[in-house]
Amino acid sequence: LSIRMKRKLIFSRRVEVNFRRGPTGYPRQDPSDEAKKIKNPDFQDRSPALREDKVKENAHSIVLLRGGDVTDKQEVLGEYLAQFGKYKGKSFRWILENDVGYVVYLTHKVEEEERAGQINPDGLKKESCLSFLEYSSFTEIVHLLEYISKRLAEPDHAVGIDDTLVGFGVHSKKTWREIWENRADGYVTFILQKNCVPGSKMFKLKQYLQASRSNVLSSFRDGS
Repeated sequence: LSIRMKRKLIFSRRVEVNFRRGPTGYPRQDPSDEAKKIKNPDFQDRSPALREDKVKENAHSIVLLRGGDVTDKQEVLGEYLAQFGKYKGKSFRWILENDVGYVVYLTHKVEEEERAGQINPDGLKKESCLSFLEYSSFTEIVHLLEYISKRLAEPDHAVGIDDTLVGFGVHSKKTWREIWENRADGYVTFILQKNCVPGSKMFKLKQYLQASRSNVLSSFRDGS
């Protein structure tokens, strides 16, 4: 028995993240069919958030049982169960495999909070979120975030960008500036919460709105 156990430990493989790839080669940001089901409240975990040490203990046990390397922090983090948001109760690795767009959203959200000097008092939820973002520092994610940033810096995002037509939906004839200036109607919030296909009209509008919101937060901070 001990010999078989040793062989299992020696030949066990690290469980890799299976990213869904888009046409550009970057991880797809739209949610998988499994992730879409989570929109249904019946599939959401509403139990109280667990402490970080308990989450780590559970993840450690899972890795150990399958003969994985419990000294590999990234491997253990992959088995952490999220204690926040709509994917609460799902493993960190599952989230990366099923909704990379959620990673992008959380990254931008945390960056904006830091720039604005905001302190989120959510406690266990925020702690879990930060652990998830730490786990998400895969090369594929880093390159995707760099790609998104470069898209914002391209010429077509500079001169005349405010007058770009939305080009889809009920506000197709409105400009991006009009959408932002009338953000009180809730449409901006709606777009910012959407997972968009990179390069699409909605994706570009979302980037514009994110940049506009960041500028407002920066101006507020500088003026305070």
